[in-house]
Amino acid sequence: MRARWQSWAAWWSGDLDRLKQDTPATAPGGYWARRNKAGATQIHLPLAADLARTTAEMVYGDTPVLEFEGDKATQAAWDDLAQTIGWSNTLLESGEVGAALGGSYLRPGWDKDTAEHPLPMVVRADMALPEFRFNQLHAVCFVTELPPPADWTARNRGEVWRWLEHHEPRQIRQELWLGSAGNIGHPMPLAEHPHVAHLEAVFDTTPIRAKGILVEYIPNDLPQPLDVLPLGRSVLQGVETLLDQLDEVMDSWMRDIRLGKGRILLAREMLDPIGPQKRGGIGGMFARRNTSPAGGFDVDAEAFVGLEMSPDGKDGAPAPITHVQFEIRVEEHLASAMALIEQIVARGGFAPQTMGIHVEGQISGTAMRRRDMRSHRTKDRIRRYARSPLERFAETMMLINAWAFDGQRPTKRPTLAWRETDQADPKETAETIEILRRAQAMSVEVAVQMAHPEWDDKQVEDEVKLLMQEQAALTAPAFDGTEPLVPEAPEGGAAKEQEDEDGQPPAPGQPPAAGPPKPPPFSPPGR
Repeated sequence: MRARWQSWAAWWSGDLDRLKQDTPATAPGGYWARRNKAGATQIHLPLAADLARTTAEMVYGDTPVLEFEGDKATQAAWDDLAQTIGWSNTLLESGEVGAALGGSYLRPGWDKDTAEHPLPMVVRADMALPEFRFNQLHAVCFVTELPPPADWTARNRGEVWRWLEHHEPRQIRQELWLGSAGNIGHPMPLAEHPHVAHLEAVFDTTPIRAKGILVEYIPNDLPQPLDVLPLGRSVLQGVETLLDQLDEVMDSWMRDIRLGKGRILLAREMLDPIGPQKRGGIGGMFARRNTSPAGGFDVDAEAFVGLEMSPDGKDGAPAPITHVQFEIRVEEHLASAMALIEQIVARGGFAPQTMGIHVEGQISGTAMRRRDMRSHRTKDRIRRYARSPLERFAETMMLINAWAFDGQRPTKRPTLAWRETDQADPKETAETIEILRRAQAMSVEVAVQMAHPEWDDKQVEDEVKLLMQEQAALTAPAFDGTEPLVPEAPEGGAAKEQEDEDGQPPAPGQPPAAGPPKPPPFSPPGR
């Protein structure tokens, strides 16, 4: 697996030297295996880095919520600690490393001279030597190459300093080794190197956690078909040759552009010689001028010596100037590159639309989700493998914070929940809530939770109270059977209605004036 880790790391980094050195292990005889020739062009399309970054953003773009149910003090302490240690950034970093190399390790650290809180660190899979029991991480050794101390005089050529940090049940051991590139060498005292001089050789971790280790391993995906150990599977696994061919297609495309530069071919007598002239005789008195051009080739030159071709000029002489410009095969190269990209993206577990391919037209959120269903299933799969290690590591950070910095000590392990805030279409969500409310199949509280999945219980409760108050204000009171059938007229209303035609009220004791006569009933003509 180590050779494959190095190959995946080279594709992820995009470094040209590492691509030439490490990718032939997974793509033998390919484009990068042939780039060791002097003067060979080198072109790389960083699709592997895009896949790793997209995976991290898709899985951890919405930071998961860790809930300490029933313990408000611990919940508040964790919220403050997560903001302080940059928990969201740690998850994004771990997700990208895991996607590229198949997995990542979360390692805690603490140093009161550096920070007043625990420090989460992400360790790459190619820097660890793990030991699994029953498919669970039992122990791990992190290997870090250190630069030689400033006052160190090398005894042998190619000396390599290595720091080995062993995380074992109930303890952490630190070792310093001096060897070579292919040999670990012999141990050295920790005081010999300033990077590890402040560390204890053996540290007891039982005051923090009574059992187990403090490190967590997060596989990107399982199972691993190349190994019996539960080492994660990279998004680049199985597509190394396709990535290699993609770079070759891009190189061929750019070669067409280079060769497609407009150039002209000239007759020999129209060009001046390039380079020093040869002279002969005594002091050059009988020298003969050499007009042959130099043997070099300038790819950016626009004029070259005329070739021996059929006479096309006047009187059978070669044409003095000939224009040459090759065709640039844009459509062929674009179709080949897009076909390779779609294959690489699909085999990595993503829909093409996730990488910005085939996104023409305006579609609804549901249609977009259906089209991206493959990507969402891959995201959910990765999240399921990450849930348990993240819950345990968050608990470890709280335990270290309580032991070293007098923070709140948790009484139980938190529960991780993923907040889906970027998938639902607001219009479709509103229509769904309206249909379910009309069918009396959803309460107001559930409707608010569905409309605002990112809200906590307190925000949902406050919103429900406001909605109930507004609904009560807009609803008329119900009839109880004691209301009068005809509402009483206001004081003076009857007298006002009995005003005569002149606008004067009737005299006291007089009946009200008769109104205008009613028209006779309608009679048909002739009757």
